[in-house]
Amino acid sequence: MIVQEPIQVIVWDCLNNYEYDNAIFLAERLHAEVASEETAFLLGTCYYRAGRVNETQHLLQNTSLTLPQARFLLAKCSLELKSYKDAEIALGTNLDIVASEFGEQAPYALQLLAKIYNITERRSKAAEALRKALSLNPFMWKSFALLCNMGEKVDPHIVFQINNTEFTFGVSTLVNLVSNSENISFVNSNIPSNTNMNANVTPNNVASRTPMSMSTSITPEIQAPVKRMHSVFSGMAPIPFSPSFGMLPMEESPVLYTPTLTDSNEQKALPKIVNSLRAHVGQLKDAVFSPGPRCTLGPAPRRSSRLFSNNNSSYSVKENNKSPSRKFVAPKSPSRKNKQRTAKNMKTNSDTNERNKSIEVTPTIPPKNTNGVALLHLLKELGEAYKSLSFLDCKNAIKLFQEIPPKQQASPWVQTMIARAHYELAQYEAAAKIFSEIRKQYPNRTEGMDIYSTCLWHLQREAQLSALAQELVELNRNDSISWLAAGNCFSLHKERETALKFFKRAVQIDPDAAYAHALLGHEYAVAEETDKALSSFRTAVSIDPRNYVAWFGIATVYARQERWKASEVHIRRALAIHPHSGVLRCQLGLAQAALGKMDRAIATLERAVSLDTENPLCRFHRASVLLRAGRPQDALADLHHLKDIAPRESLVYYLLGKVHNKLGNSHLALMHFSWATDLDPKGTGGHIKEGFDPSKQEDAPERPS
Repeated sequence: MIVQEPIQVIVWDCLNNYEYDNAIFLAERLHAEVASEETAFLLGTCYYRAGRVNETQHLLQNTSLTLPQARFLLAKCSLELKSYKDAEIALGTNLDIVASEFGEQAPYALQLLAKIYNITERRSKAAEALRKALSLNPFMWKSFALLCNMGEKVDPHIVFQINNTEFTFGVSTLVNLVSNSENISFVNSNIPSNTNMNANVTPNNVASRTPMSMSTSITPEIQAPVKRMHSVFSGMAPIPFSPSFGMLPMEESPVLYTPTLTDSNEQKALPKIVNSLRAHVGQLKDAVFSPGPRCTLGPAPRRSSRLFSNNNSSYSVKENNKSPSRKFVAPKSPSRKNKQRTAKNMKTNSDTNERNKSIEVTPTIPPKNTNGVALLHLLKELGEAYKSLSFLDCKNAIKLFQEIPPKQQASPWVQTMIARAHYELAQYEAAAKIFSEIRKQYPNRTEGMDIYSTCLWHLQREAQLSALAQELVELNRNDSISWLAAGNCFSLHKERETALKFFKRAVQIDPDAAYAHALLGHEYAVAEETDKALSSFRTAVSIDPRNYVAWFGIATVYARQERWKASEVHIRRALAIHPHSGVLRCQLGLAQAALGKMDRAIATLERAVSLDTENPLCRFHRASVLLRAGRPQDALADLHHLKDIAPRESLVYYLLGKVHNKLGNSHLALMHFSWATDLDPKGTGGHIKEGFDPSKQEDAPERPS
């Protein structure tokens, strides 16, 4: 017969030391011997950590589950295998019931349930579940970040605080366990025990540790050791009479008492405390489990002293005397030395009790330490900055990130967020500089490198982008970010087929990456495969409705098809998400101009230029619309500015030729058309003919690139 509890401890030890094969073998032996929910959960945990998700789901689905840990594991496996209905059934749909059933695991269960709701496009329920998770545990940063990414209005100053009425999740599982415990035993596990009594029974908890089903009288036969246990998997304090599966005795973890021994003298006195406590437990055992009552607090008289102490007694004192009229002899008065020793022992026991009491009571203080408060304060600052970035108020986000403590500001995550804010502002040079520093300090970090590759694509830095793509692919070929960088690299080199191949590979690795679908759609659009482009863009917005890049892509495809009304509708969707983007407003102005709304178009383009003064595209399109509106003189200022900042752009000279042709300056028009032809012989020849052809003077402007 296999003893269940020691094997559980060994299996958890193997898991903690990443020995998954050994853990699986032992767990399978245990489950074959004792087929129960506890052993199934242990075996399922081994399978899951070894990456055998299908086996975990099959095992748990064929087991009647009541443990919340097992239900949570089944839901996690079902979610990974895209069995969303099974995952939702395993967790439950009532948020309040989920919060009560899963205990300290409830915030994680609610976060998992929110992910299911989000995937199945029930975003209001997802937001409700995430808010519930944050109310239970304010340290759930991922829940806060998901709410911000969904566009939900959340106040970091309200979220990241400990509310006495709602905050039920312990700052640490350990502290919460101690808070739920009446007493904590304090025993050195290295001290051998030669008694049949469990070592974690102390004078303070003999009565409280006795199960309700036991008799009130304590005898050696029925006094079973009752251990305080904590779950290795979830840290949930067990309910009385719950299965002991996956539990480890609390006294095996020294963390329970080390935080309270802050004084060096107490740390040095630790062995003495342990020895004194062991002696005290031994005395308690003699007092409770002896065959007859004791009349003294001191040590029991030796057997030899009992046999030879009273020779003149009127009754037999033989050991095996079974006379019914047996009486007890009054104990002999101890000598002076014994009195001193007894007093000393009582004093030592008293000191030990006080020390033990302090050890037991100290951890039960509510978890309101300075470290937790400091962490919540930091989360508030980061939350404000991240919220601004999520709502694309990028200038304010950069300011807030730069106001946090220097050590946190220098961390790669914060630097990545600052670089991303510069990218959203179309400040590609600043973003690329920050990303480059991150690559130097953390060469194995891939977070944000897809944005970095896009910045290099906009800056037309072929060598740097090629080096980045090669490094990322060599680092991890199973990361979608690596293939996005490779796709951007070949897109910059105008190798469309290879770029599409790599973007498809990125989508294949991570089907839920909305940004990957958006980049794939843009590459399809450039390759003039409009149907595939629209499909990719729509997939991106179905994954993330706030992906303005995909909405912008749909608008540009419709603009290429001259479906200006549909283009205007979709570009407004993108602007609702990113109202501070000059590029989006520029596209809206083009759609309005094509629909004949010249006044609105000019106002929109004025706003675009004011938002992004350094963007040449906004000035170029404003000049083009001003020319169409019959204001060629006003267009000259923008075109001369563009000629200074982009002296080798053929379209600028072509548009200058059209403006001078409108103004009647034929010689200047011919000169600028010639310059445009020299810069781009293949692209402007047709445009020059169009400029001199009176029948095409009022044609619609060029399609946006």
